[in-house]
Amino acid sequence: MNSLPLDFIKRIQADTFVPDTLLAALEQPAPTSVRLHPERNATFDNGSPVPWNANGRYLDKRPAFTYDPLFHAGAYYPQEAGSMYLIQVLQTLELPQNPVILDLSAAPGGKSTLIAGFLEHRGVLIANEINRSRAYILSENLSKWGYSNVFVSNHKPSELSALNGQLDVLVIDAPCSGEGMFRKDHQARAEWNTANARTCAERQTNILNEVWPLLKEGAYLIYSTCTFNPEENEQQLQKLIKEGLAAKVTLPLFDGMKPDRSQIGYYFFPDQIKTEGFYIAALQKTETTSGKSKPIKIQLQKGLPPDLEKQITYPSEIEFWQENDQVFATTVFALDFFHRIKNFKFLKTGVHLATANKKTWTPGYDMVYSLQLHWELPLKHVDLKEALQILHGESHQWLAEAGFYFVVYNGQKIALIKQIGQRFNNMHPNEWRIRHLPK
Repeated sequence: MNSLPLDFIKRIQADTFVPDTLLAALEQPAPTSVRLHPERNATFDNGSPVPWNANGRYLDKRPAFTYDPLFHAGAYYPQEAGSMYLIQVLQTLELPQNPVILDLSAAPGGKSTLIAGFLEHRGVLIANEINRSRAYILSENLSKWGYSNVFVSNHKPSELSALNGQLDVLVIDAPCSGEGMFRKDHQARAEWNTANARTCAERQTNILNEVWPLLKEGAYLIYSTCTFNPEENEQQLQKLIKEGLAAKVTLPLFDGMKPDRSQIGYYFFPDQIKTEGFYIAALQKTETTSGKSKPIKIQLQKGLPPDLEKQITYPSEIEFWQENDQVFATTVFALDFFHRIKNFKFLKTGVHLATANKKTWTPGYDMVYSLQLHWELPLKHVDLKEALQILHGESHQWLAEAGFYFVVYNGQKIALIKQIGQRFNNMHPNEWRIRHLPK
């Protein structure tokens, strides 16, 4: 186990703002917490509530999530409890009926899945991730969360100017020195130094300058980090307030949270509250937005093919479009927004509904998890052992009528298979499969 960096210890000991017991707390085990899906059924018998999130649960011990099919079904998401406070921030904001929200650095998906649940099928969420391999993980997690008004993009902050003046909320979980993760991630201890913390602060300033024009006047910036360094936290936001560009938003205060030195946002110190180290604040843009991007609408081939429509049930607020042999679906509002920014590099666009074959349709894998759209397929109910085998990628002998089946474990759809002859083909994506089964 790596020791805490000496320069970090000296800084914390010299800072009278920081609780005296922080360093000792960083040597203690980290708590485990999960956030339940707001529209699915999942419970934890050994769970206790997270005070600031109705769907949050602390667990007495950390289970092997990989070997729980309900985790793969998107029934819950393992997330650090402090990050779940985002729901309190979102509920505080005065937003339009259909807000446009960008999660700037969204992988692996904790904040994005929370935002998607908060929206409840309204508005649109663009979950962006600069690292392409991490963006694929983000897409997987958002597909399993099941909302159709979600899009995943793969861009640098400087490449997002098509969104200028169009966002109602910009969520920035800023790249930081990671001090708040020292008790859970000992590699973060090894990589920390004062020069790196300074570099992180400079990078954060650059990111804020690049993406500030994306916000409408009166829109909101939600800013968070997992560090204790004020240069990476309140000092970043002070600049915007002092220059008259923004005003702070007063957020709910829970026991154990500590207002920062400038009374802008809050710190979560792990010796004071049951979380990892965390900082969060919200600002409202007061500057008049200039240079709003002009929408350039690209025509989409809208509509659902008649032979496919017979197999799908969906609410009236869903629209469909086709790209080559692929059919996609999203909400009416989200589709209107999507085809104004279609030059983005998207890894996920709403729900992938189907792929056309010569005479039939193959269900898109998003249909396993979709909350609003339902493909009327027969079900194959499995126990824990077979569920894990299927999630591992195995195909088995099975006597059943030919065709596609949803695999169901404990009331939740977890996979898609195709019955051929006396066995089924496993269609669970290779990159999503469990690498090893439990012994």
